[in-house]
Amino acid sequence: MSFEVLDKDLMGRIGALRTRTGIIETPALFPVINPAKQVVALDEIKDIGFNQVITNAYLLKRHYGDLVREVGIHKLLDWDGPIMTDSGAYQLLMYGKVEVSPDEILKYEIDIGTDIGVILDIPTQWGGRPRDMVLLEVEETLRRAKSALVKAKMWDPGHRMLMVGPVQGGDKLDLLSYSAEKMSELNFDIYAVGSPTTLLEEYDFSTIMRMIATAKMKLPPGKPVHLFGGAGHPLILPFAVAMGIDLFDSASYVLYARDDRVILRDRTVRLSEVKVDRIPCNCPVCRRYSVKELMSMGKAERERLLAIHNLYVLWEELQEIKARIKEGTLWEYIEEKAGGDARARSALMALRRGLRAFLRMIPPEASGRVRALHITSIDSLHRPEVIRHVEKILNNYEPPKGCLVVILPGEFLDRPYIRDSVLSWLLDQLLTNNLLSKVNVVINNPVLGPVPYEISEIYPLSQHEYPEPTPNYLRFFSHNLLRRYLEKLLRMGFTDVLIITRRGREESMKRLITELGGFRGVIVTGGVASRQELSSLIPWIAKIVSSIQCSPHM
Repeated sequence: MSFEVLDKDLMGRIGALRTRTGIIETPALFPVINPAKQVVALDEIKDIGFNQVITNAYLLKRHYGDLVREVGIHKLLDWDGPIMTDSGAYQLLMYGKVEVSPDEILKYEIDIGTDIGVILDIPTQWGGRPRDMVLLEVEETLRRAKSALVKAKMWDPGHRMLMVGPVQGGDKLDLLSYSAEKMSELNFDIYAVGSPTTLLEEYDFSTIMRMIATAKMKLPPGKPVHLFGGAGHPLILPFAVAMGIDLFDSASYVLYARDDRVILRDRTVRLSEVKVDRIPCNCPVCRRYSVKELMSMGKAERERLLAIHNLYVLWEELQEIKARIKEGTLWEYIEEKAGGDARARSALMALRRGLRAFLRMIPPEASGRVRALHITSIDSLHRPEVIRHVEKILNNYEPPKGCLVVILPGEFLDRPYIRDSVLSWLLDQLLTNNLLSKVNVVINNPVLGPVPYEISEIYPLSQHEYPEPTPNYLRFFSHNLLRRYLEKLLRMGFTDVLIITRRGREESMKRLITELGGFRGVIVTGGVASRQELSSLIPWIAKIVSSIQCSPHM
């Protein structure tokens, strides 16, 4: 098995997972197929764009037995791409028992030629299951996992079948963490977060995100991670990918179609509730048939056509996610998703918390590409690039020694600030008069707060955009960060502050300095309204700097 990461953005990644019958490009979804009653033909699934499918080895064994061993699963299904098989764990979850042992189903999966096989684990049930029972089930899953790896070496010495190690524990996050930690010590090819089916049915995306984050913290970063349980809706897919999920399986395309439900990129609607002539989609089904024509069809044909439509929407969503990863705009995309759906916004809030734990694993710029950071909402302030800036400015950046901080309004300076002609003039004045050594020149950015001129080219300080006029919630963030930076300068021994502020913001700056206390000398200008006014103040600023006397120890 090899898994090569080709592109990254947030915790999302485009990867190449090699199986014996082909390469799967992640993130990827495995449509669930039922060989006994398949609504959409497999050649149609392939034509849509899916190169991989998942079926149930337990059901194959019950319905076809040794026939699948004789002909092989690929020939039985007439499918030449990668096939993943579940082991009967879903039936165990639904019905409480299966008529097969873990060893029997593992051997069967190997014998029929499965590309990716799942061990028979104990899925965590929902609905107030006692914690001690869940712990016993987690321990039993771990025992089965260890046994499966030993048996697989005997039955599959060539390692033809990739093996999946499921992580259980459900929403009992401490047990989920324990399960992930112990499972990570076992050398599975793929790891899977199990049992979110009920949550997905209830659109409880927030809990799902917390589960993913908990498991990802403990799992090996170089291995692909699968999310079990039918995460087959465009609303959850980008959030799960952003949190580090590589693989999905889902029967949603046919389950929704069975109830005449139509999957769209941002919602699900019943066919009878579509109030326009055609479903707003450009797939072959929606181009050919009107809503009225679909409604007038027989149940079986309508179900098949809606299932095809649903698969197209899922495939297009995955292409959009991959494009966003390559562009480095996955955060912007999930902000868009969260803007129109409360459940998706809950997922984003959970994602914000989860990503903080993975900052070291998230590339500073997506795939090494530097692009403008768009700060459009309060959520944008929680993206990793902004969090890194806050940590750097408050904890890592060491201002030059001095006693005076000069703060300029960022609204009237061009970025990168260090190349701005007005700022360059001020710096030249200070350098010529041997004054630069005692002053820390800082630009007050309307959204990112204090930007010392000497680091103003570091991403994203010069590569970001924000709305104008700047909303108050963004200014509040900037104002609070400036306060914390000035507190840092006070601790370093700075004694004086000169603030040139945009007109209308003088009083808020005066209150900030008064509340801080500690500065010996304070000058807040009456406010400037243009770049020209700021430029006219440069000689006066240089004069003020020259009049400040630093203590001898500075």
